[in-house]
Amino acid sequence: MNWEPITIDEFAEYSRANGMKVELIDGVWWAQVRPFFFRPLFPFSEVDPSVNRYPRGSCIGGIIHAVPSRVSANSQINLLVYDELQSYSFEKLNEKQRWLTKKGLKNFEVRQVTDIMEFVEGAYEPYVEFYHRTRHSYKKERLIKNQFYSWAKILFENPKVLILGVFYQEKLCAIDISLYIEDVIYDDIFFSNNESQKFKITDFILHTKREMAAMTNAKFIFRGLPTGKPSLDESKIIRGCKILQLPGNCRINPLVLQGAKLFMKESYNKLIGLTETPAAACIREPAS
Repeated sequence: MNWEPITIDEFAEYSRANGMKVELIDGVWWAQVRPFFFRPLFPFSEVDPSVNRYPRGSCIGGIIHAVPSRVSANSQINLLVYDELQSYSFEKLNEKQRWLTKKGLKNFEVRQVTDIMEFVEGAYEPYVEFYHRTRHSYKKERLIKNQFYSWAKILFENPKVLILGVFYQEKLCAIDISLYIEDVIYDDIFFSNNESQKFKITDFILHTKREMAAMTNAKFIFRGLPTGKPSLDESKIIRGCKILQLPGNCRINPLVLQGAKLFMKESYNKLIGLTETPAAACIREPAS
């Protein structure tokens, strides 16, 4: 039960199969995350504006990316990560986190899910519960079971995608999906049923993955981009996540930016969370 490294090209094909619009330009895979708004598919990828071309249409919306240290930056990129992976141990957690994690350790078992039908039959109900509990809006069609099966086929077509199943009383209650890209363990998807919440499923799976990561040469576990929602971002910070700041370049059409500020508050707040200096402790590393 461990990760097999995947290349960025393979990650791009996996992302495309999952519905992400991706494009390779001058050796950089770009993802269109909103109409006419682009960022590198792998958030750690560095782009030199004097050498690399941007995707067509980016002048209408915008781009954001990390830059090499030799390049002048006009912004910064904030990434939520765990670092110092090899030094992790349960004993280093604070008292509250140890208590929360112990609760999960007493109730859950984890193992890799390698059978597609076990995934489809066992994970569908937890996914539906997760969707309604969190008011998730992405890929609503997966609530239809045959569409959920179609998604499962994409996952299981790539053996380098690590699918962990968490079991409570021998019943699948949560799924964690991650990949090992370059020197980063990339958290992709996590969902769980309602019952598992009372046993602190999130703390349990984080502990499990950090123990696994300690046995690798990975530099970071990537937990995602800031959401702009304080409650979501702070929930990661209190569990030991840090904010990695990379020098970056951000170019947004001024009219689009003003429109987002007025009419798309959620998208605007996410952009602010991604680029502005937060109050939380940061890792300030220049890009190489």
